[in-house]
Amino acid sequence: MDIKKIVKSKRNILYIVLFSFILIACIWSFIYAGMITRSFKNKISDQSYKNKEANIENLLVTETKDSEKLWEMYAENGRYSDVDSVVFLENIIGNFYDDKKVKASFKADRGTYHSIKKEIILYDNVILVYEDGTNIRADRIKYSGKGQDIIALGNIRIEKPNEAIIFGNKAVLKSDYSDFHIEGRTKTQFYM
Repeated sequence: MDIKKIVKSKRNILYIVLFSFILIACIWSFIYAGMITRSFKNKISDQSYKNKEANIENLLVTETKDSEKLWEMYAENGRYSDVDSVVFLENIIGNFYDDKKVKASFKADRGTYHSIKKEIILYDNVILVYEDGTNIRADRIKYSGKGQDIIALGNIRIEKPNEAIIFGNKAVLKSDYSDFHIEGRTKTQFYM
């Protein structure tokens, strides 16, 4: 009987060793799999939030502050890229507001809106018309927010109805839409 007990006890020891080995292998596999998937998940999550783009048709973008509309613009097409937080727009029309009134309207073939800087840049056939009928044509117009002057660049043509037409390369349009000044070389034609 002693032999049977010895064999049985050796068998039990073998089972215990085998079970322990399997248990250690499973724990090691579980830990190692966790390390592999953690780095894999980090790589995926790092890449999944980068380079997001959205193409949008009939886009309306508006900025308000304290329940007051500052500006609005409509674009036939838009493409947003989160890489630089910019919306690229096509066939744009819009308005700038002050005291809940339209102070100026604009139109452009293309433009961008930077969602972090809150900056609008209009280019290609840009026209800006003040409420008094003064219209500004330029290659590019940059609006950097309420209280900031609007900058018009390249092939500037400002027409004040029944007064004058002014040509230049750069114009600074006052943020309250009341006045402007031309910088650099200019040419002025007066109505007689």
